[in-house]
Amino acid sequence: MKKINTTKKVTKRFTNFSKEEEWLQSMLNEGWILKSYDSEDVDECQYIFEQSQNENLQNVIYKIDFRNLNNKREFEEYKEIFQDSGWTLLSKSKWYSKHIFYKNSTNAQSDIFSDQESYREREKRKMTSLLLYTGLSFTGFIISIGLLMVFEYAYFGASGIFLLYISSKYTIDYFRHRKAFKSIL
Repeated sequence: MKKINTTKKVTKRFTNFSKEEEWLQSMLNEGWILKSYDSEDVDECQYIFEQSQNENLQNVIYKIDFRNLNNKREFEEYKEIFQDSGWTLLSKSKWYSKHIFYKNSTNAQSDIFSDQESYREREKRKMTSLLLYTGLSFTGFIISIGLLMVFEYAYFGASGIFLLYISSKYTIDYFRHRKAFKSIL
């Protein structure tokens, strides 16, 4: 007898929060409910879904926020604010910057943000994070090339090229989030 797999792991990369929310909704419509995810601050995110036997999933809504929280107390306060509004937070700890919420609501317009400015602030926070990663990667590239010139080890050249590649990825992601930022009126 073949065992039916009730858990699905999907590794995916998004550069647009709205598209990610839509994808989570489409997974839910297929009967897969998000149970956890790995922090996606650096690259791809791994989502862990469980197959749901519950037919009443059409009212579940996913929303995403991007926010750095400085300590456990701040994380607990953040979590409590959303719980008071009926949202459940899937983030495991304060170390996550991307926070995925879900809510069972008959109101299709349920949202974690009350205005467009909040959406803009979310994009600004993500863009700031990407600029930091870009700067660090590019600085590592410059240092690697400098070490290559001084010590003439191919390792430094290879690591420099890798860091330049990483820096380029972050720069591209930055401009994609900037485009999303500008599209929010």
